[in-house]
Amino acid sequence: MRAWLVFIALWCVCQYLPAQTGTWTLDQCIEQALNNNLDIKIAGVSAKQAAQNWQQSRTSLTPDATFNAGQFYQSGRSIDRFTNQFVQTTVSSNNLQLQSSILLYGGGQVRNGIKQNKYLWLAGESDLKNTEQNTALNVANLFLQVIQAKELKSASEQTIKNTMAQLERTEKLYAAGVVNEGQVLNLQAQLANDQVTLTNVTNQELLALSNLKLLLRVSQEIAFDIVKPSIGDYRPENYPSGQQELFDSALNRRPDVKAAFYRYQAAIFAKKVARGSLFPTLSVGGNLSTVYSSNAKTVSATTFSGFEPIGRVQGTNEIVEAPNINYTLQTIDFNKQIKDNFGQSVGFNMSMPLYGRLQGRYATQRASLDEERAKLGAERARQNLYNEIVLAYNNFTAALDRYRAAIKAAESQKKNVDFVQKRFEAGQSNVYELQLAQTNETTARMNLTSVRYEYIFRKMVLDFYIGKPLTL
Repeated sequence: MRAWLVFIALWCVCQYLPAQTGTWTLDQCIEQALNNNLDIKIAGVSAKQAAQNWQQSRTSLTPDATFNAGQFYQSGRSIDRFTNQFVQTTVSSNNLQLQSSILLYGGGQVRNGIKQNKYLWLAGESDLKNTEQNTALNVANLFLQVIQAKELKSASEQTIKNTMAQLERTEKLYAAGVVNEGQVLNLQAQLANDQVTLTNVTNQELLALSNLKLLLRVSQEIAFDIVKPSIGDYRPENYPSGQQELFDSALNRRPDVKAAFYRYQAAIFAKKVARGSLFPTLSVGGNLSTVYSSNAKTVSATTFSGFEPIGRVQGTNEIVEAPNINYTLQTIDFNKQIKDNFGQSVGFNMSMPLYGRLQGRYATQRASLDEERAKLGAERARQNLYNEIVLAYNNFTAALDRYRAAIKAAESQKKNVDFVQKRFEAGQSNVYELQLAQTNETTARMNLTSVRYEYIFRKMVLDFYIGKPLTL
């Protein structure tokens, strides 16, 4: 049995480790963030609380019911309420009561309160979706930063290989007396600079991976890497949709805009609830009750023991006698008392506010201000969305222009390197010119990589606004 437990535990560990220590795709990273992000969990709890408040408020339309049962003991001299006689004993009694009432009219406070809580629940759900979408977008951004850092690292490694090959060739030429030592030293310095660049982009990759771990709540000590997707060429192209089309598409889907609208609707019904406190309320209720007492007696038997004088007749002075009867008493049966003492009542209750220190009016005024604030908040949410889309579109346009310019610069620098390389091999150019051309080409290529991923992310943001999934 113990061996089986060990086997199961090892199997569970093996199933868990690949997901934590292997390479992660973008979809896996987004799923991990959605399951572990604290902001999402907090928003989820808030949404559940709002749902519970709504469900609880709906029960206010149903009647309530209360059942009371009591067991009492009374000792000493007292009056039994059933026999109305003094007794010197311990009397036990039971009280049973069932009450119920329902609100018939309350100024619309209950129904409007239900609608208010419903919209607050919808707002909470929208807040949760908004947090999830923002988290997914942040994950995609960091994921692209990691890919960008990896490509920069790969380009730096290739640059070092080219510089080392050039250095090796120049050292042979120096040994043959074709070039001077300064050219060798210059390439050695260039190699050192390339290694510094590689160190910087390696640190950039580690930092990007660390930031992604933090967002995913993955321990920094765990081995972690990403699966580099096949991104493709991503040629620079104008976005097919304009700013207004993006805004119209995002307006009906953005959860933060929906949340602001729902809160505005909730504020409208909150005002109606506050105003309802100024109206009278009418309710109907009923009551069922019964009691039992151990001192409630009944005659179980009688015994005749003759007559005894009780007085004389005035005038004749004749003796008046009365029969002497002894009674045997016993406690009335519990079920019979419960049945005989059973009572019912029903009634209506109306409450009309006459003067409550103007609290209802002030509450209505505050609710009116809350409604106005919520209305402005909904309008601000729409305006913020429009501002975000305009900014995102302008950022995309700028990234597109930089991407096109970077492509031309990289192509021009590549042609220049090929031209200078041929001249250098023909002895018409020196190593300094070749080194400068290679440095410019490396800078242009690395800049193209950075600008390319900025363009990809800016396009992904616009796709996000128009409703496309976050994929690479």
